[in-house]
Amino acid sequence: MFDQAIKEIEGSGDIIGTPRSFQDYVAETKLGNKRTAQYISINSISDLTSELKNSGYMVFRLGSPKGSRNTEFALAKAVESWADYFFIDEDIFSNSELEVFLPSASIRSLFAFQLLPTLTETSIVNLAMASGLLTEALGIEQDNNQSIPATGQSVFTFDFQPTSHSNEVLTHNQGQVEIDALFVGKRKGKECLFVIEAKSGKEFDSLAKHKLLYPMLALQNNIPAYMEVIPVYLRTIRKEGYIEFNIAECSIPRRNGVFGALNELKTEKISRFSLHGY
Repeated sequence: MFDQAIKEIEGSGDIIGTPRSFQDYVAETKLGNKRTAQYISINSISDLTSELKNSGYMVFRLGSPKGSRNTEFALAKAVESWADYFFIDEDIFSNSELEVFLPSASIRSLFAFQLLPTLTETSIVNLAMASGLLTEALGIEQDNNQSIPATGQSVFTFDFQPTSHSNEVLTHNQGQVEIDALFVGKRKGKECLFVIEAKSGKEFDSLAKHKLLYPMLALQNNIPAYMEVIPVYLRTIRKEGYIEFNIAECSIPRRNGVFGALNELKTEKISRFSLHGY
C-alpha cells in the first residue's frame, strides 16, 4: 500500500512526507478501491500496514483542506523507536506494581456503575473520578466539589510537529477530534487542566500518541497561558471481578503557548490500581 510513498521519502532524504490526498495516491499507484479509514486511521501499532511497520513509518490522517472533499495523509519516520509515536503499554506499565484501591466514596454514589453489564470508556473515566481513584493517582487536592469531566467531538484545524528531529510542520485540516475527558483540578495549590485519553481492552496494547495530543492542540488557543496542561493516558483492562487501571501521567513542552513535537510527549509518572466489584 505505502511502498511508493516510502520510496519517495527515502529518495528525498527527508523523514516526513508531503501531505497528499489518499484517494489520489491510490489512483496514481493503481491500488484499486481502498477504504481511507482502514489504512490511515491509526490507534495502535497493530493498525499499521506491514510495509509501514517493517520500514519504521507512521501514517497521519490530516483531514481535508478547504475546498476539497478528499482526506489527506502524510508519513513520518520513527527516528529513535516506535516510542516516538506510540505509548507501548508493556514498556511503560509492566515495571510498576498493581495496588488495590479502596474508594472513600459512598456505595450509593458508585452503585449505578455496578448495574451496567459493560462500561464504556467514558463511564470508566467517570468511575475513576467518582471513586477517587483518578484524583489519588494524579495527586489532585480533594474538596467537596467533585469535578465532572467534559467530553466532546468536533472538527478542528491546527498545525503540529510530528518529530523534533525535523522542523517540518503538518496541518490537520478540519479533521474530527474526540476528547475523552477534560477537567480542571488543583494540584500543589495551582489549577491544572487534565486531558484524558482512555482505552479499554483485555490486555496491554499500544496507543498512538496523537490520540492524546490532538485534543490538546484542538483546544490550544483557548487554554489560558498560565494554566498547566497535564496529558493523561488511561489504559483499563477488565479482569475477573475487578478493573485494572493503568495511568500514565505525561508531559510535553509548551513554548509560547504552543505544544511541542509529538515525540516530545513523554510519560512522567505511572500509577496502577485494581478496583474490585466492577
